Amino acid sequence: MPRVCRLTGKRTRTLKTSVRSGSPQKRGGVGLKKTGVRKRTQKPNLQKKTVWLGGRAQRVWLSTTALRSLDPTLLVASSRRR
Repeated sequence: MPRVCRLTGKRTRTLKTSVRSGSPQKRGGVGLKKTGVRKRTQKPNLQKKTVWLGGRAQRVWLSTTALRSLDPTLLVASSRRR
């Protein structure tokens, strides 16, 4: 099961970061050169919550953005005590 928000569709994104070396021209250098590109991942803040879907309680991944906008009556009350 992939980590994807059930409501908003947020998922892990892959990004590229660039590494630059050298001294910028405005500080008297010859300019910045691109010396490398690296891939990195950006993960959404997902929480595993139990929600009423289709008359049944189901555990789904929800982003915190979706949790804030969700109607509180759709969440199943947790009976566990910590």
